[in-house]
Amino acid sequence: MIIITIHSSNTPQSDDLLIHCLYQATRVFSKSLNNAISNLGIYNSEWSVLKTVKEHEAVSQSEIASYLDIEPAAISKTLAKLEKKGSIRRCRLNNNKEKNILLTDTALSVYPELAAAVEKHRNQALTGLSSADRQLLAGLLRKIYKNITEGDK
Repeated sequence: MIIITIHSSNTPQSDDLLIHCLYQATRVFSKSLNNAISNLGIYNSEWSVLKTVKEHEAVSQSEIASYLDIEPAAISKTLAKLEKKGSIRRCRLNNNKEKNILLTDTALSVYPELAAAVEKHRNQALTGLSSADRQLLAGLLRKIYKNITEGDK
C-alpha cells in the first residue's frame, strides 16, 4: 500500500494524486464488494441492477440504464447474465413496447442475504466517517460528477 499525501496547493501534481486516490478507492471498493457477495453468485455490477429492479418494480431496461447512468449495451449484458442465472425475468406489462424487468422468486429469496452483505461492506468502508464527513464526501462527489457530465455536453 502506498501512502499518498495531498498538499493544500492546487497544482497539477497534487490534483493527479487526488484523482489517483479517488480511482484507487473506487477500485478497491468494487473489488472488495465482489469478494463479499460473489459467494452468493452475484457481482457488484449485477447487485446495482438487482437493487434498482427491487426498488423500482417492473422497470424497463432503458430506465435501468438511465437511472444507473450506465450504457444500454452494458445493462443488456448484465441483464442477460442475470436472466441466465434465473434472477430476473422480462415481460411486457400493460401493452408496453419495452419489456419490464422483474426479480424472480430465486432472486427475492437471496435478496435479504445480499442486502445484508452489501450493508456490512458499506459500513466497513465508511467506518470512522461522521455524518458530516459523509455529507461532505457525497457533496464533493456530486460536484465532480456534475463537472464531468456537464463538461461532456
